[in-house]
Amino acid sequence: MGICCSKAKAKAAAGGELLDDDEQAFPWMHDDVFHHHLWTSAAASIHTKQGWKGANQDAMTVCQDFAGHKGHIFCGVFDGHGPLGREVARHVRDTLPVKLSSALKAKTEEDPSTDTLKLKAEEDLSTDSLMKLRAEEDPSSNTDLDSSDKSYSTSFSDDTSDEKHLLSTWRNMLVKTFEQVDEELRQHSGIDCICSGTTAVTAVKQGDHLFIANLGDSRAVLCTRDSKDRLIPVQLTTDMKPDLPSELARILNCKGRVFAMDDEPDVPRMWLPDQDAPGLAMARAFGDLCLKNHGLICTPEVYYRKLSEKDEFLVLATDGIWDVLSNKEVVKLVCSAKDPSKAARQLIDRAVRAWRRKYPTSMVDDCAAVCLFLNRPPAHDQQAVPLSFTGSFRKVLSGEAPEVWRALEGVARANSVMRLPRMLSWRRRSNSLSLDQDQDDRD
Repeated sequence: MGICCSKAKAKAAAGGELLDDDEQAFPWMHDDVFHHHLWTSAAASIHTKQGWKGANQDAMTVCQDFAGHKGHIFCGVFDGHGPLGREVARHVRDTLPVKLSSALKAKTEEDPSTDTLKLKAEEDLSTDSLMKLRAEEDPSSNTDLDSSDKSYSTSFSDDTSDEKHLLSTWRNMLVKTFEQVDEELRQHSGIDCICSGTTAVTAVKQGDHLFIANLGDSRAVLCTRDSKDRLIPVQLTTDMKPDLPSELARILNCKGRVFAMDDEPDVPRMWLPDQDAPGLAMARAFGDLCLKNHGLICTPEVYYRKLSEKDEFLVLATDGIWDVLSNKEVVKLVCSAKDPSKAARQLIDRAVRAWRRKYPTSMVDDCAAVCLFLNRPPAHDQQAVPLSFTGSFRKVLSGEAPEVWRALEGVARANSVMRLPRMLSWRRRSNSLSLDQDQDDRD
């Protein structure tokens, strides 16, 4: 898969041993060689900064030559929440691209038209294929982005039958993969997902085809040029908040409840039918099993865009950035970076300053971002270097590395209030009682 950047525990291909990462330090964050190599090989910039709310719970990934296709790129940002949000985000970050890559390889063998490089698209779908997307300045407003199942919202009025088939295939493949990952979480014995989960916004770039899958309230924003050659932002996803009309209708139909707390009147949250818990600030997520029967779903909204020479770069980021910076400000900041390989770092540093200025009495939220530059072809003449996070990046460049490169993680955010349902509290009390009983028996 070429380079796969994602800070995690990874199995070395050589000896199959488990390589643990440094839980505290992030040597790649200030390693210019790492950022330069990622920029020259994948035309991407990544960065993260922990906020003031606790342990790191976000995760990110960038995979070059995705699914074995030269130049194809997968990237994603995952924002964990809840008591075990860190573990959930890491699990999704590690398993989602692997499963999607396997599904894509299988589908390509079964149906070669899935390989977008073999399609001869005659029409530019950049306008028609993304319904109701617009260049906006208000990062918190979704009022004119109707969320009524936009996963089906691609327009096919001028498309060829091959393109219709391609987009339908991609949507089905992404939805199925997301649901498989969520089911794995349900069955995972090592991660308690009752009140923990994660968002996900992912992108797959195949030549001039861009596929976006969004689950939750992280966001994807594209920088493009208008008819006067001015840089403008285009929001490609909708923040899936519980008070969006279609989301709210589904939640209420499943007996869930949606309301904001008195001290956060502008943050609608999702609650169980008979308990003021867990207070989830989004309507779609991986995990959070206690809400899955009450309107929370893991079905992503899938979007497609036919890229053109006017499209400059894509930003995937957690809500720690969008809560304080508008889409226009984000685009301007990334464009102004003198060193594109450090664009994500510059963006996050500005977001942190914005938090302190706009909300001086609040805790700074965690921030994580991936900036993928679209018009700069990766340096394919350079050999993609697989590596492990446990060694220094310079050591890996010398050739001493296992087969899988994993090196990136993120931050934290309280997307669910710390109120656990009674069923979870009861289980913990039961476990405690069992331990006490075992101790008495030994005595």
